[in-house]
Amino acid sequence: MSSLFANESAVVPVTGVDYRGKEGYLLKAAAGVHAVNDSKTVPAFGVVLDGADDDKQSSVGILGALPGTVRLKAGGAIAQFQRLEQKNDGTVVADEAAGTARVVVGVALEAAAAGDLFEAATFEPVILP
Repeated sequence: MSSLFANESAVVPVTGVDYRGKEGYLLKAAAGVHAVNDSKTVPAFGVVLDGADDDKQSSVGILGALPGTVRLKAGGAIAQFQRLEQKNDGTVVADEAAGTARVVVGVALEAAAAGDLFEAATFEPVILP
């Protein structure tokens, strides 16, 4: 194995932001500052895996570089195997599959209702027209 290989998964610790109760929410980054994603059309970079208050470490998984499945926060009803698009509050919803620009981030591995944490296979965010 190469000595340049650093980690088996892209999960990073972050501090300085209160992510308590935000497990499964998507995150944005701008100018080196991260926060809960508030855009439907600007791709998120990661998902909160373990949230903590701002003086402790939260765990963030990097979308497109996670080796397994994660739990995401549903922003509406989602059926098993539907593609998932980001919503403007850090949650995900079933892909509208047409219409306005959107960012798709994964596939639901189980059905979910709004507010549920559910299992999903994530991938690098893709902007669709």
